[in-house]
Amino acid sequence: MPADLGSNDFIGRIRQRHQPGPAPAPLPERTFIVQITRDGKTTEELAFDRAPSIGAIASRVGTEAYVIAIDVIDTGSAGKLAAQ
Repeated sequence: MPADLGSNDFIGRIRQRHQPGPAPAPLPERTFIVQITRDGKTTEELAFDRAPSIGAIASRVGTEAYVIAIDVIDTGSAGKLAAQ
């Protein structure tokens, strides 16, 4: 008994594979705010478009600074409308 290998319509299968599907949902827009201090008295805020790694923070402020806090601000579509 021969095994059913599916359709022999190779072009049809390729077209099916490359048909555009539904667009993926956009990722929420976020801003990551990192508060640092160098002397323990004054603070600075750094803004990042994506979640920063320790290396990304160190490349901007050096290795002598201390991270105090990391905050995430969701701007989403409301932030876009307010900016316009």
